[in-house]
Amino acid sequence: MQFTYPEILFFLVLLIIPLLIHLFHLQRFKKEAFSNVQFLKKIELESRKSSKLKKLLILFSRMLAFAALILAFSQPFINKNEELQQREIIIYLDNSMSLQAVEALGTDQLQKSKNILLDKLALTDQNISLVSNQKFLAKLDPKNLKKELIQLDFNPLPKDINQVLLQINNHFNSDTKTLLDIYLISDFQRINKVIDTSMIKEFNNYNIIDLSNNEIENISLDTIWLAKNEGDQISLKARVSSWNMNENDLSISLDLNEDLFGKTTVSISPGSTEEIEFLIPYGTSNFGKISLTDHRLNFDNDLYFNIPQRTRKKILIIGEQSDFLNRIYQKNEFDITRETYASLDQSKIQAQDLILINGLAQISKPLNQSLEVFVRQKGNLVIIPSSDIDLKTYNELLQSVGAGRIVQRFDEVKSVTGINYDHPFFKDVFEKEVYNFQYPVLTNGYNVNLKNASSLLKFNDLTDFVAEINYFDNKVYWVSSPLSNQGNKFVNSPLIVPLFYNFSIQSRNDNAIYLSIGQGNEINIDETNTDDAPIKIIRNDTEFIPVQTKSSDRINVITREFPITQGIYELQSKGKLIQRLAYNYNRIESDLNFYDLKPLTDGYNNLHLYDSLEKALKEGNDRNINKDLWQLFIIFALVFLILEILLQKFMKN
Repeated sequence: MQFTYPEILFFLVLLIIPLLIHLFHLQRFKKEAFSNVQFLKKIELESRKSSKLKKLLILFSRMLAFAALILAFSQPFINKNEELQQREIIIYLDNSMSLQAVEALGTDQLQKSKNILLDKLALTDQNISLVSNQKFLAKLDPKNLKKELIQLDFNPLPKDINQVLLQINNHFNSDTKTLLDIYLISDFQRINKVIDTSMIKEFNNYNIIDLSNNEIENISLDTIWLAKNEGDQISLKARVSSWNMNENDLSISLDLNEDLFGKTTVSISPGSTEEIEFLIPYGTSNFGKISLTDHRLNFDNDLYFNIPQRTRKKILIIGEQSDFLNRIYQKNEFDITRETYASLDQSKIQAQDLILINGLAQISKPLNQSLEVFVRQKGNLVIIPSSDIDLKTYNELLQSVGAGRIVQRFDEVKSVTGINYDHPFFKDVFEKEVYNFQYPVLTNGYNVNLKNASSLLKFNDLTDFVAEINYFDNKVYWVSSPLSNQGNKFVNSPLIVPLFYNFSIQSRNDNAIYLSIGQGNEINIDETNTDDAPIKIIRNDTEFIPVQTKSSDRINVITREFPITQGIYELQSKGKLIQRLAYNYNRIESDLNFYDLKPLTDGYNNLHLYDSLEKALKEGNDRNINKDLWQLFIIFALVFLILEILLQKFMKN
């Protein structure tokens, strides 16, 4: 038992006063002469005994009444955690997009949780720490706690529950005498990791409030892409997914330049996906959104997009000028520059999107250095050797980009028989695997020992014919045989067109018409479109300066944590529009799949699982609050005073 005001216990010394009064004011008996004293002696003995007993009982009841009253004023209590000095409440309120799920009364789960917290904690005089997906606010007083809860809104960056526990443990690590009463309020989706039990501390109470309620109905617009961007018409496709919902004639609309352009309908069954298509005349507009209506979750009902302007890719061919390259890289789609090694102006290299080394006998050191910088900073490189190369200089180039080395030349007939159908490079090239393919034949080339490489095409002896090497964010493509020799028939193969065409489009994802919030997004801007002022990203009243770095003739703009609201944004420099950007929320939370937390709590006495926040707050408070005893001692005081009165009235002397 402990006391709120232990100094009042000094008044117990005053209990000596009634004891002294009792000792110094004993009743003295007077002797009276009487004729027959034998009978009276017996009465006198009995009277003295009963009088002493009555006075002692009155004394004890009076002292106990005063003692109980003094103890009541010192406010005794039983501390359920005697080894701890104080208690602190920490609330983690998940404000990810999935908490937009609407309850039966039409209130989303986040707002309902906020209302309960505002109601239950409004009268508290205790400081409370609040953790959300973007903030850790320690020891807020009631006024600031209310302010933060009111301002808390949805955030598109979900937070791993173990990150929350780690933050709490790190923040209170040095305070070993404080009991932490932790409330974890979330729907606990499977996109996050399950709670790591090593984060659970013995002396803390963990109240897990599961908001999922097994509500897994949702319809989502998952993604949008350009199926065709050629000629006078653009084909825009989107994918719709359903989770446990059946919808007939679901209406989907397309807005272009903030005006309604068209509508379509789709019927979808539970657990299935459907594709929809809109055809847009080229030049009508290049930004907009596709929308559907689903009242359960709102964040995945819109998809914003921005169709980039068609630009010709810049390709530099150094070395032999082959006819097959001219047939593949047409002037209407590519800006081709052809240079021999002798006439090459190396200042042109950094202005290209793709460089092809075709049939050079050797690679000079200055060219080697320029090519390495180009691949590291700018675009892709294709290396096609000649029949007679300087192995040393070629190996220096391959080693400078971390690609390995050329082992030796071969002069034998080989067939290209292996196609890596699973490689992303050949996505959308083949509808199915081809078994009756007329394999091209090559008569000479080079065997290589490559690193960080994946094979695209293989010879019949399983050695690499064409390989892809990753170097920073770009690619180096190695072709093992010269393609200009008469004995090498690959240039007449149907594979030649998709292979070399994909060399040119792998440097940039030209079909990516939107960016995902919360992911690392890099936007490359030609320096000629900007001035010396910093580049800003602007939408309505939102404005921020992203991370930006300058390399060669481009500026790289990188975004991750901002923006946090989806929509169409503008890249500007000194008020001048450079280009538009479409940002969308990540769809990872659309799949409402939740953890079963019951097995987790079975093995721990300090882990308590609830499906109601009100119940968790009530039981958590009852579990940890100290047991006040002052009311009990007031009752004791009254009982002893009543006992004293009864003794004086009914007990005979």
